[in-house]
Amino acid sequence: MPTRMKLTDIDLINVLSSPDLSDYFKKFREKQFFKKEVIFTPNEHSNLIFFIKTGRVRVYLVSGDKEFTLSILEPGDIFSTHTRAFCQALENTTILVADIQVLRKIIAEIPDVALIMVHVLGDLLKNSITIINGLAFKEARMRLAEFIIKAVEDKGKQTADGIRVEIGLTTEELAMIIGSTRQTVSMLLNDFRKSDILKKIDRRSFLIQNLPKLEQLAME
Repeated sequence: MPTRMKLTDIDLINVLSSPDLSDYFKKFREKQFFKKEVIFTPNEHSNLIFFIKTGRVRVYLVSGDKEFTLSILEPGDIFSTHTRAFCQALENTTILVADIQVLRKIIAEIPDVALIMVHVLGDLLKNSITIINGLAFKEARMRLAEFIIKAVEDKGKQTADGIRVEIGLTTEELAMIIGSTRQTVSMLLNDFRKSDILKKIDRRSFLIQNLPKLEQLAME
């Protein structure tokens, strides 16, 4: 499971603010949202494209009383309102919004942007399949272990005491991503701590003390 659920490492805002596309980029309007504010819902009638300028946005589905996080968008990421997903600001967030027709014109003029879009959509599909597979076939303990392992692979830093990894998420946000509750994730992290697998450095960082044991938990 992707640690940040990031759609792409390419910063599309930088691409679109280049001199060749500056006229199109001017058509995007800036909108700001507070932490936990819902930005878009599945019932949106307008067909818009938006980029994250600052902050983070959670993309998720709702079924009854359950929520399933598909992605966490970060600065430079792109998404559309023309989906069945909710979009919510995880922190104070600024986005750049324009009609989908603007993006179509950009793609027609600059083919490389289309390749970036293919990358974005491909990563989103991969993330969605990974989440569905985890929710359908893996317990919360396995999903959490898998998530932390992926974080270690992506941004872990070896220290004398173990591998330090900045998850960048609170316990509540982590629970939303793996499809569990805050109470369950807190209990599992406490179990990992008691088993000397990891220890919490702060609200968003861990020190992994026994990676092989964590990998074993992800496969059980």
